[in-house]
Amino acid sequence: MLRLLCMLALIIALSGCSQLRQQPEAPLVFDARQAQALQQWSAEGRIGIRWSQDSQSANLYWHQADAQYRIRLTGPLGQGGLRIDGTPNSVSLKRSGDNTVHHAATPEALMQELLGWHLPLTQARYWIRGLPAPDSRFEQLTEQPVRSFKQAGWHIEYPRLTRAAGRVLPAKLRLRRDDLRIIVIINEWATRTEL
Repeated sequence: MLRLLCMLALIIALSGCSQLRQQPEAPLVFDARQAQALQQWSAEGRIGIRWSQDSQSANLYWHQADAQYRIRLTGPLGQGGLRIDGTPNSVSLKRSGDNTVHHAATPEALMQELLGWHLPLTQARYWIRGLPAPDSRFEQLTEQPVRSFKQAGWHIEYPRLTRAAGRVLPAKLRLRRDDLRIIVIINEWATRTEL
């Protein structure tokens, strides 16, 4: 009888636990100072680009070491692959299967010439971390629940954040300018990088 009462008490206790509401997780709060402090990093994910003539997607591997970067796009977008290496004074672009290395002063000019579109890499190294670029004015549109701002003719929006590399960083960002739409989904952030 005692055993039966104990079992009954245990069942009632367990059923009571299942009735407790789970507390929702606190929303992630972006801290610009923490994102700004991240100067050497890598991000892996996907990029989708849509404009009036076409739309494509690719895997994205971005390695940033202060002002130097290496970006690799693999998949349909680069027709197998595309590598962009940059410093503050120059940029080079190489396509898979092509031994020619193209050079220019800015990544935007080079990408526009070779691809017909460009990712604003000069500012994007800040945008990808959730920050406006410090070299030009910006207009803050919203802060919560979706952070967004306008800068250099682009509308930048962060619909999803994640906790990574010891801070809150974007997990998804949308860039819009005229008929060009770029979506970046970041699956993994790391604080060390090798160029």
